[in-house]
Amino acid sequence: MPHAENQQLFEEQMGAGLHCSQCVFNYFVKDLGLNEEFVMKLTSGLGLGVNHGDSCGAITGAILALGLTHGFSDGSESWAAGGIEELSKELQNKFIDRNGSVLCRNLLSGGYDGADENPSSPEGVDPWENCAKYCADAVEIAEEYITAADIANIPAAMDMPKQEQSSVVPIAAGTGIAGLALGAGAAAVITYERRRAENEKLKAEQSKQ
Repeated sequence: MPHAENQQLFEEQMGAGLHCSQCVFNYFVKDLGLNEEFVMKLTSGLGLGVNHGDSCGAITGAILALGLTHGFSDGSESWAAGGIEELSKELQNKFIDRNGSVLCRNLLSGGYDGADENPSSPEGVDPWENCAKYCADAVEIAEEYITAADIANIPAAMDMPKQEQSSVVPIAAGTGIAGLALGAGAAAVITYERRRAENEKLKAEQSKQ
């Protein structure tokens, strides 16, 4: 969508309480049919500069999408020419050219610093007034590297949890980026659920003794 339409979309989403990282990452993966709750939880800790005023969530959300389409799962591919590391730097440099920084603490208006223990902004100033623009900028820049074909061809896409399925589903030993980035997250959920069930069973057996 055009920049202005994306900005309006992100204003509405953040007005509903979503973080910028959630807005941007979901923008790219929404058509994969992924479980929305899974996607939102995966990115929920990245807002407000990873909750410390550091890298803007719009940037981290975009880089997650870059990782899905251009990342690697084999260490021998690290720092390959034109690989994820270079693309990540390029994306951030282009964002800096537009906005002066990638740091949340510098981007938020009114001097609001989420890294402070008790952050505040001048009275009457909305520190979030430009956040939707930053999201739209990050998406527009990322789209220079991420095409619809890239998204459609994400490896092992079928191994990832889908919206129509339970949020806890068996995940095959996925190959490529999707198996690493999202399959691992879902596998962790499965492991947690299995351990919780085992613990509950053990407690029940102990209570009978």
